[in-house]
Amino acid sequence: MKRRTAIRIVALSTLASKLEAVGASVCHSSAVVGWSASNYKLRFFSAEENELLDQLMEMIIPADNHSPGAHAAQVSLFADSMVATSNAAIQKQWREGLKRIQEQAAKSSLAEALAKSAANEGHATTDIERFFRDLKHMTVNGYYTSAIGIHKDLQYQGNAYLTAFPGRTHTQILTNQAGEQREKTRQAPQPKESGNLSE
Repeated sequence: MKRRTAIRIVALSTLASKLEAVGASVCHSSAVVGWSASNYKLRFFSAEENELLDQLMEMIIPADNHSPGAHAAQVSLFADSMVATSNAAIQKQWREGLKRIQEQAAKSSLAEALAKSAANEGHATTDIERFFRDLKHMTVNGYYTSAIGIHKDLQYQGNAYLTAFPGRTHTQILTNQAGEQREKTRQAPQPKESGNLSE
């Protein structure tokens, strides 16, 4: 299974709970819900930090032949918005995490530094490994709440009225519904007959 497919499956299965968790622990404002990158100005990260963050996020969710990646979805701006409204401890973790990645990248490359920080993702023990876990969660949450992630990658079309149900006729649907109703009626407890009060 491709890494992009695995990320998509994880995002679909856990997006709602992850957004609630991120919203509760990272952001104390509802301003980010339904975020949009249009005319966004950085509020926390410097331009250099945002560029580094953008590169890292694109490595986590790169563009492929199916849809654009995190860079096109401007996920780093989502992260800036979330971290900007977080407490000082969270902000410090992000700033220091980016600094650690940059220090590792100076010894090899950005891709190798990211791979090294991701090595123990399931059992993060160091600060840089914990930072990668937070970075990945932020990337997935930002990407799959962007228009690109929702509509191009997940191909969500919105709630649509179906004029036909592929593989089922209208008669089959009605017959099935009637059968379900008969089964519910059959299984429902029957009222007891009241006895003669004069006895």
